[in-house]
Amino acid sequence: MSLKGWSCWVVSIRMDDAEKLSLEAIYLFVAGSEEIRFEAQDRQQLYGWLERVLVEHEYAQQGKAARGLLRRYLAKMSGLSRAQVTR
Repeated sequence: MSLKGWSCWVVSIRMDDAEKLSLEAIYLFVAGSEEIRFEAQDRQQLYGWLERVLVEHEYAQQGKAARGLLRRYLAKMSGLSRAQVTR
């Protein structure tokens, strides 16, 4: 297969308040965005965002299904592996 005519695009998107998405919106995003991946500028920014998401959604009080959904969302958004997000 030839890639002639194809180009690679790098798009930088800033997502403000992404931690405030509802669990239903997160489910739809995770289910429908297999090709999308986001990256933070540095680890401190990444970990701060991860913490805000967990606090906003009261992770510790969620049921097993909701916690799994949040972990999948965090893995997709951050580029971390499932094991790294769980830690």
